[in-house]
Amino acid sequence: MYSENFIKNYTLANLEKKIIELGYEKYRALQILNGIYVDRVQKFEQISTLPNTLKNILDDTFLINSIKLLKKRQSLDGSIKYLFQLNDGKSIEAVYMPWYDEHNGEIERITLCISTMAGCPVGCAFCATATLGLIRNLDTSEIIDQILFVENDLSIKISNIVFMGMGEPLLNYKNVINSIELLTLPENKLLSRKKITLSTVGITNKIKQLANSRSPVKLAISLHATTNGFREKIIPLAKSVKINDLMDSIEYYYRKTHLPITYEYIPFENFNDTFEDAKRLAKILKRVPSRVNLIPFNDISFTGVSGLSQTLKSSSKEKILEFGNQIKEFGGVVTIRDTFGTDIEAACGQLALKEG
Repeated sequence: MYSENFIKNYTLANLEKKIIELGYEKYRALQILNGIYVDRVQKFEQISTLPNTLKNILDDTFLINSIKLLKKRQSLDGSIKYLFQLNDGKSIEAVYMPWYDEHNGEIERITLCISTMAGCPVGCAFCATATLGLIRNLDTSEIIDQILFVENDLSIKISNIVFMGMGEPLLNYKNVINSIELLTLPENKLLSRKKITLSTVGITNKIKQLANSRSPVKLAISLHATTNGFREKIIPLAKSVKINDLMDSIEYYYRKTHLPITYEYIPFENFNDTFEDAKRLAKILKRVPSRVNLIPFNDISFTGVSGLSQTLKSSSKEKILEFGNQIKEFGGVVTIRDTFGTDIEAACGQLALKEG
């Protein structure tokens, strides 16, 4: 749902073209972006480098903000879930996650988990967003505004972005890649591409396309099973994306970008947490430089799910530790992830517009 009314839908090249069409010099586009992304103006009249005539045209032509806050909820662990309303009344969520230094207790980095869709079409059995289905893709402006809003709201600088909120980023490829281009444009002073992680269930042709783009970022592969049969049970889209094909695309991505790969894996009791799974997972991890994040399954019963989603049960903490050690024994690199925001339904897999 691309809207030409929102200025943040324009990359530098597209805005330069638009400004020329309006009868002004190309360099004015960079001045506009500087006002929006560096100075964080809320009105075009605040961009002092522009002539008044252009300010008036911009004011008549464009809107600066594409989302507004509906509600925010803070967790006991310091994370905050933001519920945003889009211009057409649809809603999305983003999650602020502060990471604390274990020695001095100070925040060492700040991660924002952002959405790329309202809802999601993939249908993963362990994800609350799947219960919404696909409502629509987000515009570039709606993706970026999640970041700018939280920074302005909390008066902080976000150090890392993860495309792990609502939606499958690679099924909204154009708007996601445009947002990455704007986020990593040096003049905008926002982020380097190595501070951005994109999570995907594995859209193989888009993984290769991203590898060949001007701004490839870190990839996190939502794997969750080591055999096609089990993966297809919990990720319906996996029926058309076999693990071997997925691995081929990941190897291509690494050869092109030299960025290490992260795998995301939720161990489910008596489903994908066996000794053989650990052995197969370690083999996958050694195909290119990679690590696996073992993530506890977060309850999504608040959505009223049924079927397999209702019967999936998280492996115990002890079993997850054992599973992780088995992977390490076979030569894999493992991290057991902390979970943010479970008390406010903001943890991994829990975003489903629940207001509490």
